[in-house]
Amino acid sequence: MMNRVLAMAVVLAACKGGAADPPDSGQPANCAFIDASACQAPTPSYATDIVPILDRRCNSTCHAPGVGPWPLTNYSDVFDWADIIGSYIETCGMPPDDAGAGDGNMTDDERRTVLNWLACGAPDN
Repeated sequence: MMNRVLAMAVVLAACKGGAADPPDSGQPANCAFIDASACQAPTPSYATDIVPILDRRCNSTCHAPGVGPWPLTNYSDVFDWADIIGSYIETCGMPPDDAGAGDGNMTDDERRTVLNWLACGAPDN
């Protein structure tokens, strides 16, 4: 777990161009609270709901193969990092404002979709 946290700090530093804040440092003022404590029906689909969000917001720059320390281009990679991904998306720590990732930060609807998928057990559906 510590290696994942360290790796995420490295990714954030590379993407933000500076030191990374841990996900528990508090949400920015413009980061809406999303209650993802329980799975809400219908369960989002990894293939049709999650992959397009990750491709648009994460994989186009920082998490592209050969660019960052770990791409998010397949289910196994995403599932392995689910706890870290959830923490950063919940607190609007990812994608960072200034990373140029995709076409900007995740919308609240995108965050809600990913967080709900995680709350539903991150199924490979």
